[in-house]
Amino acid sequence: MRLPMSCHECCFSAEPQDIPYPTYVEFRDDSLYEFTCEKGHRNLTILQQQKFELLYQIGAYAILDGYYREAVASFTSSLERFYEFFIKAKLLEEGHTVETLDATWKTVSSQSERQLGAYIFLYTQSFKKAPPLLPSGKVTFRNEVVHKGKIPTRDEALSYGQAVLDIIRPAMEMTATSFPNGVQISTINHIMKSAPNGGAGTSSMPTIVNILSAKERISQKSLIEEIEGLKWWRSKWN
Repeated sequence: MRLPMSCHECCFSAEPQDIPYPTYVEFRDDSLYEFTCEKGHRNLTILQQQKFELLYQIGAYAILDGYYREAVASFTSSLERFYEFFIKAKLLEEGHTVETLDATWKTVSSQSERQLGAYIFLYTQSFKKAPPLLPSGKVTFRNEVVHKGKIPTRDEALSYGQAVLDIIRPAMEMTATSFPNGVQISTINHIMKSAPNGGAGTSSMPTIVNILSAKERISQKSLIEEIEGLKWWRSKWN
């Protein structure tokens, strides 16, 4: 999967009909993208999307391309990174510093069960109810794919991805509504970490899960419907 990037200079200075097609770049872990458009303009751009948003998107594209095992792995990572995002957004909302949270997270960064436990209790504290979690059958399926080499079918990957989406979407909306300052600080911190010396623009992309639009609009489309939308966008740009 590649990411279409538009040139900032072309977008602001050219007539709409003269704006060149996007430049396609490979996804990067640090969210910092450097590219030159067909008119020779150099761009340094930070993608604002959080890791959990991108990982879910990558999983959806993996299904579109027929890589079902990779899709399950990406959906799994997306859910885990959403748990991390929720935990940090809540604690930032309560006044804890980014530095304190980063140092604390290091002690559990390789322990997914402890991360899940933290999410469960902080969610329960915030909303006075236990959070929705993956059903045991989906957990077993995930472990077989990720740890035992199971090769899933398309239908299995879609079902698993939908189960993850059904967890993230409502929790993401509650996060955006209940912890707006924490979400904002997390977004700013993400941008600052990507380009600590400044000098980079920012960009965003429409994603199936999107924390910045969660307060205004949460899509109710199924994963299958979302993938059909991705297929349309791909045909448009290609």
